[in-house]
Amino acid sequence: MAAAVCGCASASASQNGGQMDAPFGNGGDGSSGDTDGSTQRDAPESSGSCTSPFTGVLATWDFTGAAGNQASTSSSMTATGVSAGDVARSASVTASSGSNSINSSNWTTGASPDPTKFYTFGLQPPNGCSMSLTSLAVDAKASGTGPAAASVATSDDSFTAMSTVAPNSTSTPSLSVNASTAMVEIRIYGYSATGTSGTMRIENTLTVSGSLQ
Repeated sequence: MAAAVCGCASASASQNGGQMDAPFGNGGDGSSGDTDGSTQRDAPESSGSCTSPFTGVLATWDFTGAAGNQASTSSSMTATGVSAGDVARSASVTASSGSNSINSSNWTTGASPDPTKFYTFGLQPPNGCSMSLTSLAVDAKASGTGPAAASVATSDDSFTAMSTVAPNSTSTPSLSVNASTAMVEIRIYGYSATGTSGTMRIENTLTVSGSLQ
């Protein structure tokens, strides 16, 4: 699967939630990326042992008050030292209004994910730490003609392994990222829509859990 360009700049982390200067996957269409399909950066040089080991919620995004058709939504909380990219949509889905969410139409009517149609965001551990991702808590909602199915995948394995996301409720799909020292991009795909005008949104809050070691 071809990967989208990760349009993220170098990040600096802070205790109150360091964020990337630009979204991960800023409108990627799946047409470019590393030759192996991965959008991961090279691993940063280690400065020694992890100074802030942690297990729990690594990042949260809060969509309260968002119009739905915004280009991206920045994180509202991160664990100490973690850099979190904005939640954004790929270029192949279309922004749509929807209170307290990020919302899109033009999802595939096919029975499997379209590699160019997704929401994207990412996490990067602090220098000297490795990062494991274990689960996602996502509140998704599809319209009547929107995606009847959704999945999540990561750049850790070039978006190959997918976990099921419930398209009309809160779900906690598993993530299997172990001891990564690089940025990890996460994509949520919607598919099996009955019409391209149908929408799927991520609403309320989104969280990623795991550990730093």
